[in-house]
Parts: sequence; structure tokens; C-alpha cells
Amino acid sequence: MNVLYVFLGGGIGALMRFGLTHLIHKFPKAVFPIATLASNLIASLLVGIFLVLMMKMKPENASSFQAFWIIGICGGFSTFSTFAKENLELMERGQWIIAILNILISISFCILMVYLGRKLAI
Repeated sequence: MNVLYVFLGGGIGALMRFGLTHLIHKFPKAVFPIATLASNLIASLLVGIFLVLMMKMKPENASSFQAFWIIGICGGFSTFSTFAKENLELMERGQWIIAILNILISISFCILMVYLGRKLAI
């Protein structure tokens, strides 16, 4: 059954990411890959919240909750592959400072968002 939860959650998360990217790209084009950063930050915050909620559940419910919300929704909504592609493109264009800033900001702030999510959910 968890396979179905991952499948459904992943589809929903991917649609959420598509919608967020479409919404952000309606604004003037930025040099910085803001849509990917936004989806990764939001997903990281949600993972932190969901981890705390999962710890409060009965073990038999936690597995399906994790499959749908953490692996499915958050996994489909965030994207490391796009993050890697965008950084490679920045580097190939010689925009090393923006690429390094994107890497440092994304990794440090996503870790912070998981932490904040856990604190918010307590």
C-alpha cells in the first residue's frame, strides 16, 4: 500500500512544483534560480514538520504517513536534479559566484528549514 501512497504523493508534489515554477516565472526573469530554491526550502520546512508529526503517531500509521507526505509530496515537490542542472548551467556560463551562492544558500537554508519545521511542529 505504501507504494501507492508514494506514487500519489509524488504526483501531487510534482504538480505543486510545476505550479510554483509557473507562478514564479510569470515575474521578470531572474539570474538566480529562485523557483528551485523556493520549492526546496518549502519542502525542507514541511519535512521538518512532518517528522515531528510522524514521531507522535502510532508506528503502524507512521509508515504510510511517511510514504505519502515525506517521500511522496516532499520528494515530488523538491528537486535535487534540477538544482544540480541549474548550478552546472551557471558554471558553464561562467557565473561561478551565483552558482556558489546558490549552493551555499540552498544547502544551509534547507537544513535550517528542516530544523525550523521540527521546532514549529513541537
